[in-house]
Amino acid sequence: MSGTKLSRSWFYELRARARAEDPAAAVQPRSRSWPQGHPLAVGLEIEELAVRLRKELRDQGCDYGPVSVRFRMDRLGVTPPAASTLARIFSRRGMVVPQPQKRPRSAVRRFVFALVHECWQLDAFDWVLAADRACVIFQLVDDHSRFMIASLAAWGETVEAAILVVDRGIAAFQVPCLLLTDNGSALNQTRIGRRSRLVDHLTGLGCRPITGRPGHPQTQGKDERVHQTVQRWLRARPRATSLAELQAQLDQFDRYYNHDRGHQALGLRTPAEVMAAGPVAVPPVPAPPAPAPARPARSKQPRVAANGSVRVDGVRIQLGREHAKTTVTTISPVRP
Repeated sequence: MSGTKLSRSWFYELRARARAEDPAAAVQPRSRSWPQGHPLAVGLEIEELAVRLRKELRDQGCDYGPVSVRFRMDRLGVTPPAASTLARIFSRRGMVVPQPQKRPRSAVRRFVFALVHECWQLDAFDWVLAADRACVIFQLVDDHSRFMIASLAAWGETVEAAILVVDRGIAAFQVPCLLLTDNGSALNQTRIGRRSRLVDHLTGLGCRPITGRPGHPQTQGKDERVHQTVQRWLRARPRATSLAELQAQLDQFDRYYNHDRGHQALGLRTPAEVMAAGPVAVPPVPAPPAPAPARPARSKQPRVAANGSVRVDGVRIQLGREHAKTTVTTISPVRP
């Protein structure tokens, strides 16, 4: 075999083929496919189930990527293929629109608070009811668990609505240690030297209001991401005709989001599962009330009477005859 580039083992395999078949067929390229199909290939039944679930999730306004489909299959008791396998199936079926501009998840650096209720995020976005009536939707999210603490449909982004949604969350759970918002006029304008009723309300409860940097919405990234999720979910349903109807839709979404939707950032656990696992932050203690300011005082220099008494604010005080006809200094609070 020294005069050729064939290995000894390959030569003997070709000779065995030539004896078993004809010499010309022995040197023809052979199929590389597995005789009985690839052992890791997904069965047609599983593939059809994955395709059907993807369509159902899309029609319901839910996330319908490979990871979401895999989560739904697992919840149905079906051993799912890998997410990469599902991605190839959906691509082969023409169900995927390429998004080359989309950043990979590895390009995003995430910060997560260590405790449940350590920090909540509050934000609002515009929405339109039937007959083109404008309104807003507030969403209050726990940073650690991504749990939707409360949602509120309101006619405008007002401080009254912001306080209402926060109070609903506090009534259902506890006072958070921190509340992160943007710098909106209804939320927190401390960075520009202004106070708001929401900030004063939270401070009185022991919660510390904080904001992201102006022009840096990534700080509220968890809220921004869930805005996209609820908007897609709402668009898959008939448009609400009133705030009450929209609020009912939001309550339904919150139940789905918290208990039925596996979150990729949580290792495909639901927010409710992560919240239940804890640990939970100790509720903050409100600061003691500030002492009442001291009342201003006034002083006078009256002359002591011959009997040794002096009159102060209508009250006669006996000092003794030895002080008669002397001048004394009296100090008394200013009457309101």
